[in-house]
Amino acid sequence: MCPAAGILREILAGSRLPGTAVAPYSDFMATAPTLRPALAPVPVLRDGEEQVLAQAFADFGRVAASLEHSYSRLQTEVARLREELEASRRDLAHSLEENRCMRQHFDQERESLRRRQALAEMSAVLAHEIRNPLGSLELFAGLLADADLATEPRQWVEHLQAGLRTLAATVNNVLQFHSQPPPGLAPTDLGALLDWLELFLHPLAQRAHVRIERIASLHGVGVAADRHRLEQVLLNLALNSFQFMPGGGVLRISGGPSLTAEGRGPWLEMADTGPGIAAENLERAFDPGFTTRPGSPGLGLAVCKTVMEQHGGSIRVANGAGPGTTFTLEFPLSGEFA
Repeated sequence: MCPAAGILREILAGSRLPGTAVAPYSDFMATAPTLRPALAPVPVLRDGEEQVLAQAFADFGRVAASLEHSYSRLQTEVARLREELEASRRDLAHSLEENRCMRQHFDQERESLRRRQALAEMSAVLAHEIRNPLGSLELFAGLLADADLATEPRQWVEHLQAGLRTLAATVNNVLQFHSQPPPGLAPTDLGALLDWLELFLHPLAQRAHVRIERIASLHGVGVAADRHRLEQVLLNLALNSFQFMPGGGVLRISGGPSLTAEGRGPWLEMADTGPGIAAENLERAFDPGFTTRPGSPGLGLAVCKTVMEQHGGSIRVANGAGPGTTFTLEFPLSGEFA
């Protein structure tokens, strides 16, 4: 018999519980007549009923233990969810702060871009305004150079021409960089282009004490190109070489026709005897604004790269086996845009 069932039998039979002073059930009912209607006599349980009751107590104990275990697990889960919620709250606050900082950064970048655009537009306007009188100055300097002048005045005129042509190159770089309409392609003879370059560079080379060596004539080698823009490319490369040879040196110009078997189009190469470009700067040489010379806008080589890409070609730079830097221009095999 279950202990609980035995205790219940003793209570119902009116016996006393061990170690207690509980009155019999009949005495209790006699002293509390007002409770008699609510506390009707409990019938004595038989053995089968006691077993059912014992099983009910056992089931109740198991259910209570299961509920207690579930409650404990629920508390643990609630604590975990609270921690996750707090972590999510902190992450959300951090994300909101990051978004605020990013928004502030974007606003600053947008304002900076607006200012740069305004500066670019102003630079282009100034370049246009400067180029017109500059063209007149170049014309008059050319007339003076063709006049029958004595040696010293002729040297002055050559210095004047060199300065005007350097300034013209800078102005054209600004215009090319900030305003680049599609190039006007036409058959262009590379030999004639190099003839012009030698003549144009003559006063600049004399002032810089640079000797120009033309290794290939390239007459009859044609490409589809915007001649004025190619002139700007060659002038930029030559001026860059002059500036890196302050004590004088040699500028070698070479090139060749298409090599169909090798899949190579016409090419030009300009190599100087300067100190070369530092290895860590070679990849940045064509980046707009990058320069190692104080006061330089850093647009010349960037314009060269843009113009060559507009022609479907490419430009690359490398340090030679000896001193100096070599720039190579390659045009598409077909002579047309890629």
